[in-house]
Amino acid sequence: MVKSQHSLMSGNEAMSRGAIEAGVRFCASYPGTPSTEITESLMRSASDRGIYVEWSTNEKVALEAASAASWVGVSALCPMKSLGLNVAADFLLNLNLSGSGKGGLVIVVCDDPEGHSSSNEQDSRFYAKAAMLPLLEPSTGQEAKEAILYAFDLSRRHEVPVIVRSTTRLSHSSSLVNVGPLPQVAPATLSSFPRGLFNVPQPAVKHRELLSKIQLIAAEFEKSSLNKLNLGPDAKTLLISSGICQSYSEEALALVHTKNTGSLGLVTTNPIPTGLIANAMAGVERVLFVEETDPFLEDEIRSQYVGLSTPDRPRFYGKRTKTLPAWGEMSVDHVVKGLSQVTDLSHEMSLHGGLDARARGAKLLISRPLTFCAGCTHRNVYWALRQEKKRRGGQLVVAGDIGCYSLGVFYDETMNTMQAMGSGIGVACGLGQLGRFGFESAVVAVAGDSTFFHACLPALVNARHKNANLTFLILDNETTAMTGFQPHPGSAVQDKGQRRISIPDLVRAIGPDYMTTSDSVEIGPLIELIHTTVAKDGLRVLILKGICRLEQQRRGVSHEGLGKVSVNPALCRGEKCKICFSQFGCTAIGWLPTEKQATILDEVCVRCGSCIGVCPYKAIRQE
Repeated sequence: MVKSQHSLMSGNEAMSRGAIEAGVRFCASYPGTPSTEITESLMRSASDRGIYVEWSTNEKVALEAASAASWVGVSALCPMKSLGLNVAADFLLNLNLSGSGKGGLVIVVCDDPEGHSSSNEQDSRFYAKAAMLPLLEPSTGQEAKEAILYAFDLSRRHEVPVIVRSTTRLSHSSSLVNVGPLPQVAPATLSSFPRGLFNVPQPAVKHRELLSKIQLIAAEFEKSSLNKLNLGPDAKTLLISSGICQSYSEEALALVHTKNTGSLGLVTTNPIPTGLIANAMAGVERVLFVEETDPFLEDEIRSQYVGLSTPDRPRFYGKRTKTLPAWGEMSVDHVVKGLSQVTDLSHEMSLHGGLDARARGAKLLISRPLTFCAGCTHRNVYWALRQEKKRRGGQLVVAGDIGCYSLGVFYDETMNTMQAMGSGIGVACGLGQLGRFGFESAVVAVAGDSTFFHACLPALVNARHKNANLTFLILDNETTAMTGFQPHPGSAVQDKGQRRISIPDLVRAIGPDYMTTSDSVEIGPLIELIHTTVAKDGLRVLILKGICRLEQQRRGVSHEGLGKVSVNPALCRGEKCKICFSQFGCTAIGWLPTEKQATILDEVCVRCGSCIGVCPYKAIRQE
């Protein structure tokens, strides 16, 4: 047994540590920022601790696999990002009734307020309410570790999945965490496979049983030491917060230096500890709710005071009163500003002049659009699609989804729609049936290789079955690049004991009208291939191979042996053209303001030579 000690950890690492201290033996996940590092951290300890860890094909499969482990007595963890919980929701809202068995099952969902690396900023707490499952919201790295430990204990005792919710700031910020002793690694103790893992023919009975469990958990939450009340006898204002917003509230109160305001930090947020909250609010005049992103606690607490006369309840402020914004990330400045609106506090606008200083600083920043890495073949594909759009007078719709290739929405808006993973081919299925109604645009769907396995197969089957008229581009860069180069079933490099799945073989089995595999490095042939393919009828699939340049470097493949790429000043048309610099936009192409000509930045260039086919004057060359 290891003695307790402090260690600097991110919130994600702290949750991973909590799972190890709780005796986790199984982890299934799909990579998605801001949750990825939880699984990666467990992978580093997997062999020493006897933990099975896998990157699953998608989050629904991950949750199903983790549940199977828990059913037979193996403690299981299933981390995912907010959008991943949408994928897993179909199973989750059956699992809640069936139960998770004796092993213990903890689901960590990491939300992304502000949408730093997501297509939305959804609040996943409502899944806990819909599924009637326990929900914990830690506010610090230390609490994150303790919450995971408690979640496993809670899950084992009540045989229900427990959801632990993090957000981007908690997942990625680092702090000192007091780590506890690790359990002895022993052979897994399996329990007999439970009976009744189905909810038919009377799901109402299982529903009743779940409600009984939640009542017991609610009573337990009333006494939980995870919740923190800091309230003086003269307090007239109470801040109720959860998750990372507890830290924002504490900082705000430290800034305004008031003795008349207290705080209640909730970690157990479903079911909410109604008795604790009622006692905290007794005698206060105002309550300000501080949470991300939606008014989850605010609405729940407000609903319990509907109909009470004004003298019997405090005045409530929060997102519903527009005291705090109902979008984006919360901050200390927002809390201080909200406090000033509901009280008579005078204050400086937080650290360093707060919002005013931030606004002044923003004016000094240079605007930098999101773009592809130098040499990224996704750029080549979108360049070719732009040329095809021009040829067709704009009559080309490109439907895509989330991934590195979603940057196509910033590439002259070449990608027209970007929703959930796998939605590109699904949307294209609908557009591909609209010719009968006079829809004249050609239809192209775009997906990455990891996304193809995650969510595209059902829609591709549908496209074949319904004879949808579309072109499907699968951009195969041999890794899951957006979230940190995790392997997927089609990756060229596979872990020992795992088998690579061929994308061409899968597509061929579905029977498209036309399919081919091509390199996506050379611009000229790529433009012609896309043009001729889009001109065909039926279901066409192009598998465009171009390894991610960062993945290439990770494998130790150097571009130093390739010839340098340069611009011939005698042939460059400079400002009369600027196609390579301002339109193609590879980050390895710079601009010489004095000479008013393009130049190749060799320290950035990967020497792929893609830009050679872009210049209409043959001014770019490779040694």
